[in-house]
Amino acid sequence: MKTIEQLTTTSTAWYSSNDEEVWTGGPYATREEAEAEAKACRHRLIMRATKDPVRVSKHFDQGDFFDAAEETLYDLCNEDGDPILDFDSAVNLDLQARVRAAIDEWQVAHQLCPMPWRFSGSDEPEIAAWAKAVEGGDA
Repeated sequence: MKTIEQLTTTSTAWYSSNDEEVWTGGPYATREEAEAEAKACRHRLIMRATKDPVRVSKHFDQGDFFDAAEETLYDLCNEDGDPILDFDSAVNLDLQARVRAAIDEWQVAHQLCPMPWRFSGSDEPEIAAWAKAVEGGDA
């Protein structure tokens, strides 16, 4: 079973496309595989790019949680609308750490590795070898 670090390790692979904005081919493990698939799919471009899988716990924020909770508790407040869940910041940060740990545990238990659509980084796109040959360039 993979750990949270393994599930959220940056992934670098090769992609192919005819559009520099939308990479429809890939991910491919090697440049050679990207070149072969680019030729088979008639994709003119190849590129090596990186994606960072989503660590779900990073998207839990105790401040946002308490704001939402206070909204649902508004009818239970006094006439001045004083907050009910007004805790010391150290207590709130402890909640954040514990909830994030629980979310990590949940992600690991289910081996979830959500991958974003966008790249976090990439090399410059290159013209695939087959396309260079067709254009009369070096293959």
